[in-house]
Amino acid sequence: MLTFDPLTPLYSRSDLAREAAPKEQEMDRMMFGGMARWDGLDLYGPAYMSVAYRRKGEIHIRVQPSNLWRPKNPAIRRAAEIPVLRSFIFWGRLLSQIVGSLWTLLFFAATMAALWIFVSLMQFGSGESLMGSFFGFLAAFPIVPILVFFFAVMKLGPLGRYHGAEHKVVAAYEKYGEVTLANARKSSRIHPRCGTNILGYIILAALLDPLIGWWGYAILQFILISEAWFIFGKTRPSIAIGNFLQEHFTTTEPRRVELEVAVESLRRLIHAEDGKKGGESLVTVPARY
Repeated sequence: MLTFDPLTPLYSRSDLAREAAPKEQEMDRMMFGGMARWDGLDLYGPAYMSVAYRRKGEIHIRVQPSNLWRPKNPAIRRAAEIPVLRSFIFWGRLLSQIVGSLWTLLFFAATMAALWIFVSLMQFGSGESLMGSFFGFLAAFPIVPILVFFFAVMKLGPLGRYHGAEHKVVAAYEKYGEVTLANARKSSRIHPRCGTNILGYIILAALLDPLIGWWGYAILQFILISEAWFIFGKTRPSIAIGNFLQEHFTTTEPRRVELEVAVESLRRLIHAEDGKKGGESLVTVPARY
C-alpha cells in the first residue's frame, strides 16, 4: 500500500522548487518526490530513485536509475503542457509507477476487486427500509466508505508516518540544503507538491458520478480531475484544502524509526545524483526505540 506524490518532477527543476528555495540557492537544489509504503518509502530524483525499508533495527536502501519517464525532446516537453494531452501524460506516468512495482500492482488490483464486491453487496442489500436505504447510499457513493478506510489506514498505521517522514526530509533538503535528523525533525510534514492536494478534486468528481449517470463520465472524470488540478492547484483555496487533508488525514508526525529511514534514503539518493556510486546499501541502526 502506498501514496503517490503526482508532482514528482517531470524535469529536474520547476517553478515550485524555485519558490521553495532561497534565490541564491536555486541552482544548487534538485527536486525530489516520492511515495510512502507500509514498511518504508521510495524517493525519486532527476535521474535516480531509492527504495528504503527497515528490518530488525537495520535500514536497507537500494539506489538505482529512476523508472519514471521524463521526456527529453523539446517538442514532447512542450506538448506535455497542452491541456487534455497533459492529463493523459499525467495518468500515464502514475500508471507506469503502479505497474513498476509488483506489490503495488497487486494492491491496486485487490482494491478494485474489493470495491466491486462491496458495491455489489450494497446493491443487493438496498431497499426501502432504513438499512436498505443506507446500503443503497453506499452503493451509489462508494467513495464514502473508501475514504473512511483510507484515512483510518493513514492515521492509525505506519503508512501515514512514513508519508510524513517523506515530506519532512524533502522539505529539509529544500530549506537547508542538507538532510540531517535534526533538520528533518523541525521541517514541516505538509508539502505543496503532495499528491493529497489532488484528493479534493477526486472526491468532488466521485460524488458527482452517480448524479450525472452517464457511462462516459467514468472516463471523462479523470481528465476533469487532472485539468482542474492543473488550473486551480496553485490557488489559495486549493492549497488550503490540500494542507488541511495532509495535516488531519493523510500524514502523521513520524517517529524516529520512520524519520531515520527517510533521512538515510534521501542522503544516499543525493549522493547518487551528485555522481557518486549508488547500488545496494545497508545501514545498521542501533535499537533505541
